[in-house]
Amino acid sequence: MGADKNAGSAKIPLWAAALAVGGLLSLAAVFALNLLGNAPPRDEIPKLLPEYADTATVRKVRKEMTFDGAPCSSCHEGVDALQGDPKEKGVFHEKIEIKHGRNQHCFNCHNRKQPADFSDFDGTPIKLANVEMLCAKCHGTIYRDWFSGAHGRRSGHWDVSKGGPRTTVCIACHNPHWPVFKPMKAAPAPHVNPRTRGPKSAHAGAGAGAAQGGPE
Repeated sequence: MGADKNAGSAKIPLWAAALAVGGLLSLAAVFALNLLGNAPPRDEIPKLLPEYADTATVRKVRKEMTFDGAPCSSCHEGVDALQGDPKEKGVFHEKIEIKHGRNQHCFNCHNRKQPADFSDFDGTPIKLANVEMLCAKCHGTIYRDWFSGAHGRRSGHWDVSKGGPRTTVCIACHNPHWPVFKPMKAAPAPHVNPRTRGPKSAHAGAGAGAAQGGPE
């Protein structure tokens, strides 16, 4: 009975136990004495330049319609509906350069009767505070994306209790007379530690081959 009782218990040989303990002590000594040497030094992560950290919008949105700093009402208050092309009158507006695709006429956007407002298709005034509705007249799909947050810029908080998100209107980024962005200098690429990248020779070789061989 005694032999049967001890039959299921396996005994570890003394030499195996000594070998395991010795291995652990050796491994501890390797790390303690830094026998493997130090890890390769990491590149210093460059600080982001202030011009790339600016959160201001591309353009400053005015609270009222002005020209050269003067409100439109200072000249157009109480006058009859404007006719013709204001750029051809040779008074003030001829220096405005319009490059807005096929939309080259002032009164496609500006209201003839109320120059401080914009105009809908039927002549209904659109206030500056609702300028996105003016842009939506022609740019419906972009307005849809802007409204859903896929186009343009949003800031603030997802948490409505903290104020919720804030949208940026079209003219905070686009010049309404020349909406296409002019060339801008891109921010530097994100920092990547060289140890996480593949061999430079592989990328260099691929690039060189493509440059020399060209498209087939």
